[in-house]
Amino acid sequence: MADPSNSVGAVGARIPGTPGDVPERLARRYFTEARAREHRFYLDAQVKTPVFVDRGRRLIAPRSDPNAVRDMVAIAQHRGWSLVEVRGTPGFRREAWLAGRTLDLEVRGYQPTQRDLQELDRRREGHTRLDARLKELERGVAAGGSHRGAADRLKVVEAVVKSRIAEPATQDRVLHRARERVAELLERGERFDVPQRPPARDLKLKERHHTR
Repeated sequence: MADPSNSVGAVGARIPGTPGDVPERLARRYFTEARAREHRFYLDAQVKTPVFVDRGRRLIAPRSDPNAVRDMVAIAQHRGWSLVEVRGTPGFRREAWLAGRTLDLEVRGYQPTQRDLQELDRRREGHTRLDARLKELERGVAAGGSHRGAADRLKVVEAVVKSRIAEPATQDRVLHRARERVAELLERGERFDVPQRPPARDLKLKERHHTR
């Protein structure tokens, strides 16, 4: 089905590799189709070509899409593959090496350049900061200020997305990207003001108006 030239595989005889065993956020993000010896992962319910194919101990991608490569590496980490082997085009192997090393996996099959090593340092630093921001947002950040404002803004986005998009997998993709975007903006110093609640008197007037 998929071209086996682009792949991330487990190294080691005792490494588990059960097709379909992926992190929960990826299970919600993709549409899946189970076959006899593999699971196929799709971004849309209508497309014919999977983003990647899961054969247990090896994950295979038809293209060198950076987002798919990062998700494949996240699956490898989820399954405890501390050492992986990458195969395929130079672009695929480079992205898989960067994604794997960012998550502290050992990666065989690609020889990094000096610029790759510099890129890895930047990704690790950015990954650490972004992960901290995302955790703050997921907790709701109790103390107010810009982080609380961002959390409130995300609640509004979530309500709008759930009211307009019926498919849970699509909802998850949109909301995941929204959280990442807000975290990136916070890291750059953007401020999100906490929405001001109207006085109690105004709320009572609104309630009277709606009950008439």
